[in-house]
Parts: sequence; C-alpha cells; structure tokens
Amino acid sequence: MKTLSKIIFLFIALSILTGVSIAQNDPQVAIAKKQAELERQRIELEKKSLELQQKELDLEKARQEFQAQQSGRSLSMNLSGDVLFDYDKATLKPEAEQALKKVAVVLSQFPESKVTVEGYTDSKGSKPFNMQLSLARAQAVKDWLVKNGGVATTTIATKGFGEQYPIAPNKNTDGSDNPIGRALNRRVSIIVEKPAAPTPPTP
Repeated sequence: MKTLSKIIFLFIALSILTGVSIAQNDPQVAIAKKQAELERQRIELEKKSLELQQKELDLEKARQEFQAQQSGRSLSMNLSGDVLFDYDKATLKPEAEQALKKVAVVLSQFPESKVTVEGYTDSKGSKPFNMQLSLARAQAVKDWLVKNGGVATTTIATKGFGEQYPIAPNKNTDGSDNPIGRALNRRVSIIVEKPAAPTPPTP
C-alpha cells in the first residue's frame, strides 16, 4: 500500500514538475519569437530609413549640380546642350543619361506638377533651322523622361525657342565669335510648375 502511495505521489509530483517545466518553456519560446519579430521589424525600418536618406542625398546632389533656381511656385533646371547632344544634332548622347537621371530624381518629388522642356540654340545657322533643332532637342529630352524617368506624358510639354533669349553673348564686343557664350546658349531648360497649395476651407 505504501509502495502504491509512493508511486502515486511520484506520478503526481512528476506531472506537476513537467507542467511547471512546460509552463516555463512556453512563455520563453513566445518571448523569443516576439523578440525575433521585433528585431526583424527594426532591421526593416532601418533599411527603409537608409533608403530614404539616400534618396534625400541624391535629390540634394541633383539640385546642387543643376544649380536649380526656385522662385515662388516654379523650379528651373538648366542642362548644357553640349552635354546632351552633339553639335547640330537632336539625338541624345550616351553620357546624357547620367544628367537626365538626376533630372528624374528631382521631378519625382513633384509628381502632380506641370513640366515644360524648353530647347535653345546659339545664333549660328538660320533661324528656322535653330527653331526646329531646339524643339527636336526638347522633344528628345521629354521622350527620355517619359520612357525612363517615370514622368507622365500628360504632365510634360515641349517648347523650342531657337536662338531667342540668349543668356550670354554669342559674339564679343568687337564682333568676333564668342564660343563660350554660344556654348552657354545651347541649353535645355526644364521648368516645373508646382501646384498651388490647397486653399483652407472657410469657416
């Protein structure tokens, strides 16, 4: 009888100990799983934060390189025509892609804005030819931004101004050629018209 009682007692004690052990292990497993999940989320958040910081750096670098001019609701970026195109040509050069990628980074910050690509030439050549060339160059930039830069075709327009509105003299004061001035005038300007801020509702 005593032996049976001992067996029953040992069985109960073993059951209690096993239950305690399981009760101790289960919360630890749950905590460990929770910690692992929190750690995964923390790493994911850090990754997103780094990606955001990199995007901000890319944007700032692009703005500095373009010397983008911002006034009121408009943002203007000027690109050298000689960087984008060969002389008298409207086909983008391979090295133009790096400059246009930076433009796309800036434009991605204004997805709702109207964008105008303006082409300009120097004063060499006939006015009709320069007008046609400037428009063709603006169109080439637009096509690249739509195809590769994620810009919606409905938000971007083109204009060609030929040799109008020079930003530097095409000739020196003595009438001689000014190659540096002409190079500055061969350019593509990208104008971003930012949408107006919403008007607060009247009380």
